[in-house]
Amino acid sequence: MKVSAHKAVAIVGVGAVLPDAPNARKFWENIKAGVYSITEVQRDRWDPELFYDADPKAPDKTYSKIGGWVREWEWDPLKWRMPIPPRVSQAMDLTQKWAIVATREALADFGFPARSLDSERTAVILGNAMAGDNHLYSAARVLFSDVLDELGRTPGFSRLPADMRKAILSQYHSRITKRLPEITEDTMPGELANIIAGRVAALYDFKGMNFVADAACASTMAAFSAAIGGLLEHDYDAVLTGGIDANMSPSTFVKFCKIGALSATGSRPFAAGADGFVMGEGAAVFLLKRLGDAEKNGDRIYAIIRALGGSSDGKGKGITAPNPAGQKLSVRRAWHNAGIVPLPGNLIEGHGTSTQVGDIAEVQSLHEVFAEYGLPQGSIALGSVKSNIGHLKGAAGAAGILKAMYALHEKLLPPTANYAMPNPDIDFSRSPFYVNTELRPWEMKPDAVRHAGVSAFGFGGTNFHVVLEEYVPGRLDTEGKLRVSVPEMDWRQESPAPKTPFRGALVIGSDSEASLLLRLNSVLQDAIAGKAPAPAVPAEADLRAQVRLAIDYADAAELADKCGKALKALEEHQPGRWKALRAKGVFLGSGPAPKVAFLFAGQGSQYVNMLRHLRDSESVVAETFATADEVMLPLIGRKLSDCIFLDEADEAALTRAEQDLKQTAITQPAVLAAETALARLLGAFGIAPDMVMGHSLGEYGALVAAGALSFEEALRAVSARGNEMTKCALDDNGVMAAVFGPVDQIEKILASIDGYVVIANINSTRLQRCGMPDSWHGRSRSATHSTPGSWPRRANRWHRCCGA
Repeated sequence: MKVSAHKAVAIVGVGAVLPDAPNARKFWENIKAGVYSITEVQRDRWDPELFYDADPKAPDKTYSKIGGWVREWEWDPLKWRMPIPPRVSQAMDLTQKWAIVATREALADFGFPARSLDSERTAVILGNAMAGDNHLYSAARVLFSDVLDELGRTPGFSRLPADMRKAILSQYHSRITKRLPEITEDTMPGELANIIAGRVAALYDFKGMNFVADAACASTMAAFSAAIGGLLEHDYDAVLTGGIDANMSPSTFVKFCKIGALSATGSRPFAAGADGFVMGEGAAVFLLKRLGDAEKNGDRIYAIIRALGGSSDGKGKGITAPNPAGQKLSVRRAWHNAGIVPLPGNLIEGHGTSTQVGDIAEVQSLHEVFAEYGLPQGSIALGSVKSNIGHLKGAAGAAGILKAMYALHEKLLPPTANYAMPNPDIDFSRSPFYVNTELRPWEMKPDAVRHAGVSAFGFGGTNFHVVLEEYVPGRLDTEGKLRVSVPEMDWRQESPAPKTPFRGALVIGSDSEASLLLRLNSVLQDAIAGKAPAPAVPAEADLRAQVRLAIDYADAAELADKCGKALKALEEHQPGRWKALRAKGVFLGSGPAPKVAFLFAGQGSQYVNMLRHLRDSESVVAETFATADEVMLPLIGRKLSDCIFLDEADEAALTRAEQDLKQTAITQPAVLAAETALARLLGAFGIAPDMVMGHSLGEYGALVAAGALSFEEALRAVSARGNEMTKCALDDNGVMAAVFGPVDQIEKILASIDGYVVIANINSTRLQRCGMPDSWHGRSRSATHSTPGSWPRRANRWHRCCGA
């Protein structure tokens, strides 16, 4: 994870013109109310009788006539005292007008002009694809001469009398030119895409850079990326950015229909019946400033942008087909760039176009990325504003960001509209995502910070994802970096990071020993000054770096001592020093980081008071056993903890407990609870497995760790399993023994024995002592026994972890 909090950008003003919403506030009210703004085209835009045909194969026709249309908005530049003459206004495309309207609202929302902006250091960077409709109609007027020429060359027309031909052509030309805009000196600047930003900059005399970014349906995100980059480079101090789209001409409908992309029935992201996207139109503009500047100036802050991630699909199935590989890269990069690990309760505003292939690919991509964080099933709300207003193409990301921004600002989870049943090809039962369908408070664990991710993917294989964060006043220090007062990195657990009485652990990594030396020296200087890092999950980038250093320490003084020793070992290039330093808790690793596997043991590894000290000191362990108690109480008639944790001074109670723990109905949930608690505790310290395996009963623990089965479900399953095993009784139950040795030699020995003795299971082809000291393994067992499970409490040393 990157340290990027100092790059946070504040949203300090918003404006919008969207379907059924002449301003940003109305849009948000519609979203909260679940308003569905998809309707049929009206004749003032284009006549469906001319261009519509329900047959998808009909040439030059659209089989869809529905969309998210902007019908209510105000345009009065004279009233607003803007220097836009009527003839110029008439030639301006809707994209330019809506950009001005939305900008005007965003500036007023900020408080401009009472709250000043430095005109020389204010930029305008907007997203748009395909310009608007005006250039299509002006082109049609110019090309109409070709139509007249072809008409004049048709045999039937040429046989008409000359005066009749002349009259027909004149009338035809007169009718068409009345319908199509006159071409004047204002035509070209009125329809060019780049002028969208230029109009805004000119009207307000903003002299920072201005331009338009085109990345198809990801154009808004491309504009945001450029806008934020310029802010962070101090090219300017404020920037107006967002997206505008007004391309809803019949030709656009026809072309999308020939791809088979449009729906004729409605917009249903992630839902059953999704059969294509519904086009929409509109604009949303945001005023951004560096977070430090916004706080210093006392600006009202809606939310902050932590980071963006972008990618290209590269080589895929086709230039317009969604590629999960590229989508995953953009999402993963955004959260990595933000230095944040998603928590249960966060929100994802998906691209969610309502296409059959696109929705499935997107959810699968999100699932694969978020599965890396071990999030519980159904813990992340997923939505798409396209369920309300359709797909705004180049402005799609602007609508998504506006929705997520308001959700963070008001701490509400907005509903996704038009969602009755999930898409049958999307398995939400095994996913951390669920589609939220009702307005409700956005609840998080105490002190946790809300985050939202917003995706936009465009034709041509361009992908963007942005991470937004709720604004919490006072999290910014004098150096412009966010104070992380609560754990932003959380792994396989449903509780805060450990309060830990354990010693601290520093993990840093870099691409080379030289750069690692620089980082280590910085830590050393802080430690000498009495500053030791607070307990935190190691950054993934450090864990996966080419050269890695880990130091165990109790306080700043010990950390300074060990940092000094590690520095000397690195500077002197003496590999032998590291063997001695390992014994002192200083470890150096290099090369590809090894994979981590968790192996969950089966029945027989249990003992009285196992994990007691961890339960008493670590909230994640205590909460795991509390959950187990709640589930098991109605199944066994008492709390599971009462079967495990007893007073060490009560010998009689300990003896009874040892006998109880041999009963499979208790043993199996007890082992599962202990193993799950350990896995969650390791996760809280940033140790997440790349793979999991389970032996016998341990398979259930592995399934829980992998997110394939909930802890509660697994407890009920092993309880039922244990009960059935208890009921199974034979005259001769036999015995089982664990034997360590080569399989071929054991087979020879068994062949020489009278009676029925067989190899029931080969646990491993090779098993070695782990090398850990006896004292590390806790209570010991005897390596000899006469009946299964009869382990004396006081016996010879025997390592539970390795079998030695």
